[in-house]
Amino acid sequence: MSIRGKLLDFKRRLSDKKMYSIVIVVTALVATVGIYQYKRALDFQNFVNNQYNRSFHEMVGYVENVEVSLAKAMLVTTPAQMEFIASETWRKAAFAQANLGQLPISHLQIEKTSRFLNQVGEYTYSLARKVMNGEEVSDEDYKQLEEMQKYANVLSNGLNELQGELYSGTFRFGDLRKEGNRHFAKASKNIVVNGVQNIEKEFRDYPALIYDGPFADHIERREPRLLKGEKEITREDAQKIAAQFLGKERAQNIEYKGEGNGRIHTYLFTAGEEGNNGRRVSINITKQGGHVLWMLDNRNIEKISMNMEQVEEKAQAFLTDRGLNNMKQSYYLQSAGVVTVNYAYTENDIVMYTDLVKVKVAMDNGEILGYEAEGYIMNHDPNRNLPLINITEEEAQEKINPNLEINSVRLTVIPLESQREVLCYEFKGSFNDKEFLIYINAENGREEKILLLKETPNGVLTL
Repeated sequence: MSIRGKLLDFKRRLSDKKMYSIVIVVTALVATVGIYQYKRALDFQNFVNNQYNRSFHEMVGYVENVEVSLAKAMLVTTPAQMEFIASETWRKAAFAQANLGQLPISHLQIEKTSRFLNQVGEYTYSLARKVMNGEEVSDEDYKQLEEMQKYANVLSNGLNELQGELYSGTFRFGDLRKEGNRHFAKASKNIVVNGVQNIEKEFRDYPALIYDGPFADHIERREPRLLKGEKEITREDAQKIAAQFLGKERAQNIEYKGEGNGRIHTYLFTAGEEGNNGRRVSINITKQGGHVLWMLDNRNIEKISMNMEQVEEKAQAFLTDRGLNNMKQSYYLQSAGVVTVNYAYTENDIVMYTDLVKVKVAMDNGEILGYEAEGYIMNHDPNRNLPLINITEEEAQEKINPNLEINSVRLTVIPLESQREVLCYEFKGSFNDKEFLIYINAENGREEKILLLKETPNGVLTL
């Protein structure tokens, strides 16, 4: 039958009442399913948009509370009240930051706002700890609080303007999610982006803070202690250092690959077998001083044939052969047939947990697959002057909860959140079938840290 004949036959069938009814029913079903799917999609969009609205409203409320708490803090005269307000501000800043992270806004667009909330939280937390430890709130602290309050007020006002636009129906957060970051490329056409960018501009001149917190600006700008005063070496000298560190067998076909311009400036080399399928080792040498920052050899481990004692011997011998003496093993982590052993520098039986080196050992043949010394390079000071020990071990032990069954004690240097070092007695003990480490400041008897030791099939973790 020709195509024309088939069309005429189909037309005659449609003229039949039964066929006509079937077509109507099928059409109705398709339309019903389409409407149902559309309604579901619309309901989901509304749900998502409501979630964004809730996060935004809560964030606005918490930012307002932060601004009020900072204003109160500037008038506080008693330690107890300062501790309460500082803790309250820290908590509210954390909630504001959490809600900010739920919004469909590019991280780069809110970088300064996010950083400000982090700094407010960390600064007020450190202030609360300061008061708890019996220290006085200084004039500089009040000055910092006043500066923060001003910027919190700017942030609160900006967010309230955006909230007014949201109430008026001028924009929907759900639309941002659908359109993605193209909205940010056309900021002048988007109310939300304009509002966010205007707020960000206000934080352009926000001053750097110095305090005990991981978001302190001075940490990021800290210079590596080990490299202080050392001369810059040439690329050729760096290549010789890399070859010597790798050893004759691994240093074959060594090639220069470029420079690293991070916090520590380096020369990067690769070495090993040639060709696309050849096994290559990467190594980074510091420009200043010519120290090995890291070395990495990626290969798969097919069979585990070594125990931890053998692995530790290999790692220790590797460090000794390369002139890294006085390194004491702390903890380790095992993954995919490779053990990462952490070592800390030890001087006069004092363990410097700040001066860390990591060594990766293959569990099939004991080959060293990795080395990383950033902690050591950043913190090791050959001329380090440790503070005087003002309290005895017995006095420090009196600070420990008697429920802890103490197994060992030693002197250590540990970093606080600010990377400031403190000399402490480390008490290792057990309570309720759990292992703990408690650090008591050897200068003033303050309890600095409590860590839970958790043994896993892959190693020991500190929590």
